[in-house]
Amino acid sequence: AMVYDPIERAKSMDRDGIDAAVLFVNDPMQGGTCFNGSDAEFETAVVSTYNDYAASWHAASDRLLPLVMLPYLGGIENTVNEVQRSYKNGLRFGLEMLANPAGNHPSLKHFNDPYWNPLWDACQELEVPIHWHAGGGLSFAFKSMAWKGYTQNEGQAYGPSGGFSIQAQFLPNVMFSGVLDAYPRLNWVCAETGLGWVNYILEGCDHEWERRHLWTEGMITRPSELFKRQMAVDFWYEEAGVELRHKIGMDNIMWEADFPHSTATYPESWKFVDRTLAGVPQDERNKMLYGNAVKLYKLD
Repeated sequence: AMVYDPIERAKSMDRDGIDAAVLFVNDPMQGGTCFNGSDAEFETAVVSTYNDYAASWHAASDRLLPLVMLPYLGGIENTVNEVQRSYKNGLRFGLEMLANPAGNHPSLKHFNDPYWNPLWDACQELEVPIHWHAGGGLSFAFKSMAWKGYTQNEGQAYGPSGGFSIQAQFLPNVMFSGVLDAYPRLNWVCAETGLGWVNYILEGCDHEWERRHLWTEGMITRPSELFKRQMAVDFWYEEAGVELRHKIGMDNIMWEADFPHSTATYPESWKFVDRTLAGVPQDERNKMLYGNAVKLYKLD
């Protein structure tokens, strides 16, 4: 009940000492479990029904902040209309996006394609962030290493431990796509991946940008500056990224609980917080634990 009922969900947050929670979508398009053989009308009906249900959760408890699920198959105007409709219906905290839609359905365009510009325009105008959930629907290359001899627990432990690598591979595409430069007020969030990988990717992107003189090809802003201007990343149990938080950017880090997954810190989140943020000054703790989220999601 504490997972599937909004009031019980809020009570579970009380038990864990959490004030508010952004609720992510288990998008059927991302998981490859639905819509691949469906028509646009059916997909839109399912997605709009979900978004209306999600809005009812926020109405039941304003501590629950659901993200919008997107319809993809009916054309970009249909996608944008659903974002705008859901925004008017109270879902003003952002949406979930596929990392590369073309890899999830043969009729869809690559993330970098101008086809998606009306969506970026709408989100920038509404000031709602775009989120990638775990691998963002990209194929999990490390699943090819899965072993039939694993127990269920071993298999589930193996997957999330390497899951960060999916967004780590996708982020350079975002940096070099031109989207961040074209939409400088549009915010993006990487969720369920941790922090430890971020600095390597930023240094790698900066190095390639410098060596290839990409400012001469229209990419005028250094990748790490784009990241600090527009992107946010999350952590929930690991210390590695926290130790390098100033290089990542103190305005770019938020805490997550990953509830209700098996890797969640519930019901001991504050024990993990105190361990991962040991020695971190209070003003910096405040930014990472709630301040940056309050600003991004306009919760004040």
